[in-house]
Amino acid sequence: MDYDKYRDIRPLTPEEVPGAIEMLLGNATLQATFEVLKTGKSWADLGKFLEGTDSTDEFKRRAGYMLVKHVMDSTCSAVSFLGEEHLAAEAGYTYISNHRDIILDSAFLNVLLLEVGRRMPQVAIGDNLMLYPWVETLAKLNSSFIVRRGLQGRDILLAAKQLSEYMHDAAAEGISMWIAQREGRSKDSTDRTQPALLKMLAMGSGRKGIVESLLPLNIVPTCCSYEYDPCDWLKAREMQLKRDQTDYRKTKAEDGLNMHTGVFGYKGRVHMQAGRPLADLVEPIEWDEIKETDRVEVLARLIDKEIHLNYRLYPGNYVACDWLNGESRYLDRYTEAEKQTFETYIAERLALVKMPEGIEPDIDFLRRRMLEMYANPVINAERASSE
Repeated sequence: MDYDKYRDIRPLTPEEVPGAIEMLLGNATLQATFEVLKTGKSWADLGKFLEGTDSTDEFKRRAGYMLVKHVMDSTCSAVSFLGEEHLAAEAGYTYISNHRDIILDSAFLNVLLLEVGRRMPQVAIGDNLMLYPWVETLAKLNSSFIVRRGLQGRDILLAAKQLSEYMHDAAAEGISMWIAQREGRSKDSTDRTQPALLKMLAMGSGRKGIVESLLPLNIVPTCCSYEYDPCDWLKAREMQLKRDQTDYRKTKAEDGLNMHTGVFGYKGRVHMQAGRPLADLVEPIEWDEIKETDRVEVLARLIDKEIHLNYRLYPGNYVACDWLNGESRYLDRYTEAEKQTFETYIAERLALVKMPEGIEPDIDFLRRRMLEMYANPVINAERASSE
C-alpha cells in the first residue's frame, strides 16, 4: 500500500507509533480522562505498560483491550458474541454494522473478535469527532482511519474516492475494517444501510458493476444490540431540537457529552453478532434480472435483512412495542416486574432532558421517540423474518 497517498486518513505506521505514544502520555487532558475510568492502573503504570509498543495492532492489544474490557465490566451486565463460524481466522473482513454508540460499537467488536481468535478491524471514524488534534492522533494510534465530512463541491468526491481506494487497498492486504451502515447513529434504531455508503465503497475497486465492486471488500453485515442505550435521552433531545429549531446543529460540547455518556452510561446486556458474508447473500440472486441502477438498493436491503435477523431482543424492546402501538401483543415476552423496570427507566431518562433557554421539553414527543428507539428492532426483526 502507498501509505503516503493516504497519510491524512490512514492509521499510524509502525515508525510513527512510538512518537505518538510519547506525545499522548504528555497530554494532561488525556491523563485526566484515563484517571476517571478508575482502571486500577496509574498513568505512570500505563506508560510502562506501553514501553516497546511498535504498531497500532500492538497498542490495541495492550491499551485498547484493557480499557474496553474495563468499560464492559463496569457498564454492562453481560456482553456476548455470535457468528464466528462465518469468519475464517486468517481472513480480513469489512464489517458493516448498525450504529448505537459513537465509540463503543466498534470498540466492543474489536475485543470480542480478538477473544475468538479473529483479526481486530480498523475503524472508520468521522472527522467531526476529532474535537482536538490529540484525539485524531489517539484514533489513528488505535488503528482508526478518518472519514472526512463537512466538505463542499468537488472535495466531497475526492475524499470519497480516497477513502474507498484506501479500504480496497487495505482489504487486498487482508486487513479487517469496520464501518457504520450510515453516516451518524440511527437516532430511532431503524437501522437502514445508506445506498450512498455502498456506492462510495464501490468507487475504489476499479471494476464495473456495484456487485462486483463490493465483493473484494469481503463484507460481513454485523448487528449490535444494547439492552439500554445510554444516549437515548440525548438522541430524543436532539430530535426535538431539530423539530423546533430549523438551524439546529450539534456543538462540539454536545458531541463530547454524547461520547462521555455513551462510554460511562449503563448498557445492561450487550450482544454483537456477525452475519453471513455478503458474498453468500448475493449468490442466489438473479442479478441479470435486476437493472444495474437498482442493484445498490437490493444490496442495501440484503445487508439490512441480515442485521435485522440477528438482533438480540430484550424485555424492554417488547414493552416499548406494546406501548407504542397501544397493544398487549407481546405480554408473553416480559413479566410485570420487567415492565415496571422499563417504565421506571424511561421516566428517569425523560427527567434528564434539559432544553436551551426558551424551549420546554415536549415530554409526549420525547417519550414517543424513546419508545420508537426500543420498539423498532422488534418491528424490523419481525419484518425480516416474514420476508
